[in-house]
Amino acid sequence: MSAANIRIALLQAADAPAYKVLRDASLLRTPEAFSTDYATAVTRPPAVYSARFSTPGNGPFYLGAFTDAGELVGSIGFEREDAKFKRHMGHINAVMIKVNFEHQGIARKLLEACIAHAEQIVGLELLQLGVTASNERAVRLYERAGFKPYGRMPRAIVVDGVGHDHLLMVRALPGCPELNVSS
Repeated sequence: MSAANIRIALLQAADAPAYKVLRDASLLRTPEAFSTDYATAVTRPPAVYSARFSTPGNGPFYLGAFTDAGELVGSIGFEREDAKFKRHMGHINAVMIKVNFEHQGIARKLLEACIAHAEQIVGLELLQLGVTASNERAVRLYERAGFKPYGRMPRAIVVDGVGHDHLLMVRALPGCPELNVSS
């Protein structure tokens, strides 16, 4: 299946059980990409996640990648800063692709849709994210989408005693003053 056959849509409360399955599998497979551990997450009921799903506006939203059969095979999240002086910033998180759907352009399609939704939010100027620095494919995906590295958090995630750095990246949205980004 290619990304062309994938439908991107806002996640709804009814998608929470499928989202939990996707998230739990991702946590188990790539724990270094998450701040939550599998043992904690697997005990959470799907209803915990349904609160995250809302319609884009000024708040958070999560998008899902669905097959023609309606199977959730990927997701991406967006959360906006709450603090008054930081409301111009939003964060991309929870980018997950079901293992047998990786390397088919689905993550790119999700990222493009997330950026397009974010561009419609009044007053939003910047998108930020943190990516496991050793995940070269993901870093290239974000760079191709216009994200620029601005820092590195050493040992941002420690799994079984092994530290994993996060590359911190930012992307200006239309209307943002020019950024002077150096890493």
